[in-house]
Amino acid sequence: MTRETAARHTSSALLDYYVLRAEADPGQPAGLLVEEFVLADDLSAARLRSAGWTPADGGWWSSAAYARAVRTEPRLRARLAAVDRADAEATYRRLGGGTLPGEQELRGHFQDDVPLATGAPLRLNAGPDVHRILFAGELDDGRLTRLGALLRLDDPDGARPGVVGTGRLRVNDTNVRWDLRRIGGGIAWCLDVTSEPAGGDALPWVLRQLVAVARGHGLVPATIERLS
Repeated sequence: MTRETAARHTSSALLDYYVLRAEADPGQPAGLLVEEFVLADDLSAARLRSAGWTPADGGWWSSAAYARAVRTEPRLRARLAAVDRADAEATYRRLGGGTLPGEQELRGHFQDDVPLATGAPLRLNAGPDVHRILFAGELDDGRLTRLGALLRLDDPDGARPGVVGTGRLRVNDTNVRWDLRRIGGGIAWCLDVTSEPAGGDALPWVLRQLVAVARGHGLVPATIERLS
């Protein structure tokens, strides 16, 4: 098992599923998109793997260009709706695909990966681990309110520019804090996740849960960076 795949299996065995909606009729499903971030040992994202399926194409396809475009083009992103596996299975069956393959078989359709920059972070001190989950997408007031409630965000103290709120959780002797921020002049979002002690076993699970909650409110994960 390679360094990357070992980290992937310890962090999560679940894929991310999206229903691809028809461009002419957003209320109608047109296919599926399945994705996975491969994580390095420090839990930064090393690669993005994705595959799509549409009945019109007659099978599964993998496109790094499409995965990048989803994160940069609002028009394409608007056609995606994050779902769980059960909903993906129902959509696949409804569109004539039959039984959705298992996750290991789906990984076999990942043929055109998106490499993500990784490298040793600039460590200024011996402080806690900080990971930044970057998201593409927009949040209107309603979605932001619902997301803030699920993330258990408190009110910002005004001392940190761009911070919408902060959530906290203690898991298996690890203290985890996350700050929801607007970045890029308000066109993107991130969650800065701090864990103490550094390297706690709970962090992979927490990162996965935070991504899942954000996906459910219209944000599309772009990468995970380790800041310190």
